[in-house]
Amino acid sequence: MQGILTPLMDNFSFLGRHRTLLTVCSCLLGFVIGLLFTQRSGNYFVTMFDDYSATLPLVIVVVFETISVAWVYGTDRFLDDIEVMLKWRPPVVYKYLWKYVCLLAMLSLLAASLLRMVFKGPTYTAWNQTKGSEMTLEYPDWALVMIILLIVFASLPVPVGYIHTMLRHHRAPGSPPQEGPGAEVHRELYTKCSSTDQLDPSSHQPLVEDDGVRSRAVFLPVGNEHYQLLSQQGEEEEEEEQDTGV
Repeated sequence: MQGILTPLMDNFSFLGRHRTLLTVCSCLLGFVIGLLFTQRSGNYFVTMFDDYSATLPLVIVVVFETISVAWVYGTDRFLDDIEVMLKWRPPVVYKYLWKYVCLLAMLSLLAASLLRMVFKGPTYTAWNQTKGSEMTLEYPDWALVMIILLIVFASLPVPVGYIHTMLRHHRAPGSPPQEGPGAEVHRELYTKCSSTDQLDPSSHQPLVEDDGVRSRAVFLPVGNEHYQLLSQQGEEEEEEEQDTGV
């Protein structure tokens, strides 16, 4: 439940102000939807949800994710972020895998799934009491509408979240420019330092090499002038003092 509520409250502040009410309403909605599966035909609805609410929408979400990371945010920037966090840079082959191979594979899989649904039609397995055997039947029209709604609603949060973010960061005419997500200016707030050096606020300047390109290295945020990184020996002495109480 928290996996659903937390992103909603993080992205929509008015929902965060009514956390209890949101939790209660979400539980009630889940309870009402669950009643659908308790009928004699509940197993067919379980099959419908299992086949169409998680498989095809998941492919659509992965396509959106690949486009966002590889083409909107940029693979080079993403590789830079990985290097900053993990202290090593993945091979350049990942750049082309993310931009072309993965995207084309996901689009091909999505197109094949949609064409199969259009030409063959969704079917389900039902029990024939007269013959005493299972038989494959096509979904009725109202069930097809329900399947389409399942796919749409499962994939809708991605474009809705994108539109909401763009509207939130959209600046009105005459207002000062705002930094969008992932703005390069945030990289200027980091500086290379050793794990045993004291953080000096006067020395926080972007590192520039001779060719004018910022060097890639270990980065730490600025604004920590009240803190000092201790050496390994100092940390061990402090732990011994805490253990002995001296």
